[in-house]
Amino acid sequence: MLTEEEKKNLKNRIDTSIINYRNKRKKRQLGFCIGIAATVIVLISITYTKSYQHTSEIKNYVTNTPVDIDTEGDVKLVLDDKSEIKIKEKASSITYSSSGDNVNINNSQKVKQSSGNTFNTIVVPYGKRTKITLSEGTKVWLNSGSKLTYPVAFNGDKREVHLIGEAIFDVSHNKEKPFYVVTDNYDIKVLGTVFNVSSYADDSYATTALQKGSVEIKYNGNSIFGKSSLKITPGTLAVYNNKTKNINSSKVDVSKYMSWRDGKFIFKKEKMEVILKKLSRYYNVTINIQNEALRNQTFSGHLDLKDTIEMVMEVLKQTTDLKYKIENKEFVIN
Repeated sequence: MLTEEEKKNLKNRIDTSIINYRNKRKKRQLGFCIGIAATVIVLISITYTKSYQHTSEIKNYVTNTPVDIDTEGDVKLVLDDKSEIKIKEKASSITYSSSGDNVNINNSQKVKQSSGNTFNTIVVPYGKRTKITLSEGTKVWLNSGSKLTYPVAFNGDKREVHLIGEAIFDVSHNKEKPFYVVTDNYDIKVLGTVFNVSSYADDSYATTALQKGSVEIKYNGNSIFGKSSLKITPGTLAVYNNKTKNINSSKVDVSKYMSWRDGKFIFKKEKMEVILKKLSRYYNVTINIQNEALRNQTFSGHLDLKDTIEMVMEVLKQTTDLKYKIENKEFVIN
């Protein structure tokens, strides 16, 4: 028989053992949870790093094969061997054969080249425009001050082109081989659609206006998980802020973003500063706004880009508060 004192000591030892066991179990569980959390953090870090570092083949080519955008001179077709073909017309047309090894320029000049894993680049200076029909049938209209790099033939499981500047795309449908427009700030994935992309290096924003079909925009946002994405539907304008890395979308009349293709400039509640910047690129002229009050005023209207810049400026003068003079071939707004 145990005395009362012995019973009391035994109970204390049992209670102490239970407490120690529970404490050890909690530590093991906590350590296991910490281990899982550390594993998750490592996996997230690895995934984020891979996503952030991923670059496409065409982006690597553009980075390693720099071709400057000339603001003056002729449209320039740069072949993979670095040879250049100059096109003097203000509005030109370039068509690739289905194999990509034959190029027809303005239906008057033919160029032969290898259709292997090669890229071509078209550079459109200010004051010029061009239309390209790629080897798989996609049509691209390039605006002034733009550069497009593209494969001679699309041999892989996707179609990628790289754009700086502004272009309208009418993409040939092929759901097995999606089409990507790659820019310095975001990528656009499409299957078959018509849309406008404006991504000039000297603009603080980039835009995508969708006329028909659907596109998915992947962009460098503020998320630690890499690129964010946004799907837009017809009649939508997506605006990406190059500084804040934010993107906003809204329903708009997209016809004004397509109008330059047809020699028209439609603007609705557009700042005068933006209107004159677009005209400066289109006509390759210098326009200097000295009237600060006028710079941020908004206007709506329609301009015929088949007219000369002098005629266009006169139309603006008659319909707005704009006053200008020409000094050394430069338009000075005062």
